Amino acid sequence: MKKQVLAAAGVFVIVLLFWKGGFFSKSNIEHEQMNMGKAEQVASYWTCPMHPQIHLDHPGECPICHMKLVQVKAKNEHTTHSESENRSAVMVSPDQMHLLGVQKIQVERMDLVASIPVAGRFISPSTVAFQVYESDLRYVKRGLSFTGENSFSPEAEINGTISSVDNIVDPTSRTVRVLGVISKGPPHIIPETTFRGDIAIRLKNVVVIPESSVLHTGNGDLVYLIHEEGHLEAQTVRLGMKSESYYEVLSGLEPDQFISSGPNFLIDSEAKIRGASQTNDQPSNRSNSQSKGELSGHTHH
Repeated sequence: MKKQVLAAAGVFVIVLLFWKGGFFSKSNIEHEQMNMGKAEQVASYWTCPMHPQIHLDHPGECPICHMKLVQVKAKNEHTTHSESENRSAVMVSPDQMHLLGVQKIQVERMDLVASIPVAGRFISPSTVAFQVYESDLRYVKRGLSFTGENSFSPEAEINGTISSVDNIVDPTSRTVRVLGVISKGPPHIIPETTFRGDIAIRLKNVVVIPESSVLHTGNGDLVYLIHEEGHLEAQTVRLGMKSESYYEVLSGLEPDQFISSGPNFLIDSEAKIRGASQTNDQPSNRSNSQSKGELSGHTHH
């Protein structure tokens, strides 16, 4: 009973802090709802749940794993700009960050161990052919190791190395064929049976951030930069490979910058609300933000 009372008191304190700081106010919530209503779905494409890089204009099967494609609604032209432009900078005190469970994390360089999932078919008992997306080609080289399994003998692990990488991209699937030589596997592999596995890669000294720092949006990925005096600002990033808990950062961040990590959706909600208020040119909300020492974010003109 005592724990329940303490938990309820903690929730009340968090809500009170953010209500007083402008978070979750009625007027801001109304602006957020109005802003969300502007996004009209005008187009769609078909993609694979396991391979989201596949974008086709018709239903069918994934050319990699042969799963049934699913339809994804696309947004109109008003949502094609950078996601960070929709958001205003916000100010969060150290006490608020602590209560929310948000941490301050430093961007760093490190070696990243990751894998590329692949699927294909055996063309002989000792050779397998699988498809790799063109976006992953910069990681795939001859001599890399792969592991997987065969549909005929799923209980037996298969090991091998990449022997060749084609130089022609399939215009429909945007993939390239890769051949691998089997070094260990079940006996009597039947040609044309399916293969599923992973290519193991190791990236040296790359910029990385924790998975918990990334917010995936409809038009890209972003993080929240932490500036002096608790100012948080949305920053669009381009991500590369992912390990179990880290992402490679291709652009958007530099080592030694600080970002937030944890339940960033609460900060993001407030940033979007204030961004919508500024875009709609509402002086009362702008003066309210300035009185709390918040930085002005990007606005649309």
